[in-house]
Amino acid sequence: MGSRVETTFSDSSGYTPSAEKIAELKQKLRVGHAQSLPGASWVDLGPQPANPRNAVSTETHPVLQLSLQDLREIEEAYSVFELSGLPLNKLQAENFPLPTLSGRISKQRALLPSTQPYFIIRGLKPQWFDKRKNVVIFTGIASHVGTKRALAPGDPNVLHHVTEMTSCANATESYRGPANRSIALPFHTDYGSILSFYLLSKAAFGGDIYLADVHDIAREIVSSRPDILATLRKPFLNINAKEDGAYDERPLLFTLPSGRMAVQASRSRLFGTADRPRPASLPPLTPKQSEAVDALHAAGQTVAKRIDMRAGDMLFFSNLQMMHSRDAFVDGNEEENTTRRYLLRLILHDDRADAPWEIPPQLRGTWAELYDHLDEEEKFAVHPELFSYKAAH
Repeated sequence: MGSRVETTFSDSSGYTPSAEKIAELKQKLRVGHAQSLPGASWVDLGPQPANPRNAVSTETHPVLQLSLQDLREIEEAYSVFELSGLPLNKLQAENFPLPTLSGRISKQRALLPSTQPYFIIRGLKPQWFDKRKNVVIFTGIASHVGTKRALAPGDPNVLHHVTEMTSCANATESYRGPANRSIALPFHTDYGSILSFYLLSKAAFGGDIYLADVHDIAREIVSSRPDILATLRKPFLNINAKEDGAYDERPLLFTLPSGRMAVQASRSRLFGTADRPRPASLPPLTPKQSEAVDALHAAGQTVAKRIDMRAGDMLFFSNLQMMHSRDAFVDGNEEENTTRRYLLRLILHDDRADAPWEIPPQLRGTWAELYDHLDEEEKFAVHPELFSYKAAH
């Protein structure tokens, strides 16, 4: 038998908003779930079409399609790294050379902080590789997108397994968060600049990823409830998981010097989760704050782009501009010749001069905790392990 969606799953933390609450909030915002998903408007905040929610998008996703020559380069880069004998935490672009492909990746990478906040690399066949080879290839290619990998304070793992999992053989972590369940996830951000996923295999049903641009979300909200944007710009007490009782006080919505917006709204750091509710030592979110966080999800559903990922796709996107969500899913099994939903995650930052990232001043301390560490401190969980709460989103 295949696994089932967790229909009996109960979450009183607030991480997962009820359908009734979101429907009521959409009425207040005067938005609806899009019949077809409109393309995000990355830069222009000017006048919009009269009825954008019913407009059919003809925009295609930015895809870097790998050629046979690219695949040979990746195979050769894998051999170079394996022959070097270096540990995985030394996997940087110079140790995973892609002479031609690197330039094509760079053209996409340089657009992430500005005019094209996501792209897909397509053409790999992860079923041809063992777990370690998939990890090396993902990390090696990702090193041409970001120069640094995020490490949550207190959790040395930089590589995380996004798949339904009740436990694992070498479990040292009892926390089972949303990333390791088959439930739908509301719109949120993780912590860091660039979020990257490598899809090893798809669910039998469901599990689609959606992206929503913060500029489009804000436009949906401000038309009827500008007070919600004002709330998002005021300080929230965010849980800091590095130690019990720790917190960060900062807004969720920012305006950058360039005039662009940025968002950092991790629901696990605001509400906690079903397995780890918000600590009693912190005051709960106010009703206005809870409404504002849920409004990001409600408006996000209206402007979202469904990302049609195939097994072998690598998705890279700006975690400061794009919020993401996920459908619930049902995994398959070998008897039915179907597969389980399984992604690898790395969180990156790119400090190359050709594509500078604007980091809000209120987030610089968090970014220092994520990225200011030695390569030797990084560990790679090649085999499935549950997310720790420190690395949750």
